[in-house]
Amino acid sequence: MPQDQIEEVKTKTDIVPIISEHVELKKAGRNYKGLCPFHSEKTPSFMVSPELQIFKCFGCGESGDVISFLQKYEGMDFPEALKYLADRAGVKLIQRQFKGKGEKEKLIEINALAAKFYNYILLNHKVGKPALDYLIKERGLKLETIKAFNIGFSPNVPLALKKFLIDKKKFSYQDLEKAGIVYRRGGGAIDRFKGRIIFPLLDHRGNNIGLAGRILPSIKTEAGKYINSPETEIYHKSKVLYGLNSTRRDIKKENSVVVVEGELDMISSWQSGVKNTVAIKGTALTEDQVKLLSRFGNEFILALDSDAAGDKAARRSITLAQDQGVEVKVARLGKYKDPDEMARKAPGEYKKALKKAQGVWDFLVDLIFSKYDETSGTGKAKISKEISPILAEISDEIVQAHYIEKVARKLGVPRDAVADQTRKTKTAAATGTPKIAIPTKPKVISRRELLEERLLALAFQSDPKILSEKKTFSLFAAPLTTRIAEEYKKYSAGNKEFNPSDFAASLPKELVQGFADMILEDVQNLIERPQVLKKEQEMVIRELGLLKIKDELSALGEKISEYEEKGEKAKLRKAEEKFGELSERLTQLEESESKSIIL
Repeated sequence: MPQDQIEEVKTKTDIVPIISEHVELKKAGRNYKGLCPFHSEKTPSFMVSPELQIFKCFGCGESGDVISFLQKYEGMDFPEALKYLADRAGVKLIQRQFKGKGEKEKLIEINALAAKFYNYILLNHKVGKPALDYLIKERGLKLETIKAFNIGFSPNVPLALKKFLIDKKKFSYQDLEKAGIVYRRGGGAIDRFKGRIIFPLLDHRGNNIGLAGRILPSIKTEAGKYINSPETEIYHKSKVLYGLNSTRRDIKKENSVVVVEGELDMISSWQSGVKNTVAIKGTALTEDQVKLLSRFGNEFILALDSDAAGDKAARRSITLAQDQGVEVKVARLGKYKDPDEMARKAPGEYKKALKKAQGVWDFLVDLIFSKYDETSGTGKAKISKEISPILAEISDEIVQAHYIEKVARKLGVPRDAVADQTRKTKTAAATGTPKIAIPTKPKVISRRELLEERLLALAFQSDPKILSEKKTFSLFAAPLTTRIAEEYKKYSAGNKEFNPSDFAASLPKELVQGFADMILEDVQNLIERPQVLKKEQEMVIRELGLLKIKDELSALGEKISEYEEKGEKAKLRKAEEKFGELSERLTQLEESESKSIIL
């Protein structure tokens, strides 16, 4: 890709609206700030600079430009991120480094064309009529819903796709194999999904990355009822949430997502008016799915089989979600076997059940107690065996203490007995999977460096002219701050107004990141109050002055010792006079009413 095109895309892209689509940002002086999307935090430490077109989290250290944000946040590779931004900016990219499409782009196109072919068969071909009748008459789907989710049907014919994808679209057998659409048998390519209703699998950005197939009841086969695309370069089962591409705006609007178990559960839920729904495979969310879904909503409502939320894998996903700051609830479906049936037969009850969803730990405690007699010794033992692992997995100690109290009360036993059993269970689980911690040596930053960087941050975000004053400039001693202050002196000599973007462009490459950190530091609470800002600057300058004097006294002390040893009386007398003057100045400064700032 030509470098000038990359720069054109970046020039025509504003990082703030791109990041704002994923992170709630608030104006903070020259910058914007919000909660970091790369780690869990309650106090915003994620800063975005519209002037430098960069972001940085001062909590976890993630930083970069708009392309690297999409790479880290959306999981895009560089060409994907660049193309996404180019399409938004209206820049037509010229591919010079390779002919044809990239591998991922080709696999996405194959899946999309296959889905289009299957949808055509379902809606327009006589061979698809039994499948269409089944979906509409037996599963209660409306034609508009079928079209909205691009549902299709793969005829029970081994080579159905050959004419379309190979003969007409000129893909090879190898291409179709890589996409997971076909498998080889004999001399031909057999459609993996033949005889099945097809549900296209899209990532949250709308790329068709795979297919799921459900066998039509009238077709007999030894294969399973459901099959998915195999793992490919673009399809990873653990990362996919069916329907998220269609429902993510509704999830964001509600700040809540209903999690169901299969495609038809999701589609029926959506059709009944519950738009903020996604489907997973099985009963447990994976870590990747939790992280992805938590970007769109802070409440997960599990609408699964009654016992599903209690199995070990599901409990682990619940803990993962809560560690991400998500509230997890469970909906009771009553007499209905799944959300599909309830959404079709009793949509009003289904919506009420979701509204009345119970906190997951309350649900699990109540579920276990409903299975056994808590008044008998045998019942208590069974409850203890099932409930101790659940209590042990509650990561928040205050929440855990609440449920230990609740369980003890329901069992009629001392609280300490439940707490001890929970502790034993947790210890046993921990010893089964020992973790080896590799210590890392933290970077030590002196208070002087912190103060110097603070002074630069305050100056660059308000009025950097203070740095031109001889007294202030002489306070810098650390290599980074000294060089940046020197660069500013050069810059200010030829520029009346300070422009952070222009200044950054003028800096040597090795200083840019340090300057960016200063520009992104959150000092808005001071910038908005000029008197407070002035006082803060004065305190920083005063303390740097104190440190400078102390350093000079330390250096003079060494010189005095050296002159004494050598018997250089004239130099010794001069050094002692200077030492006395500096000591007096230090005392005067330390006795002043000004207070030291706290960093």
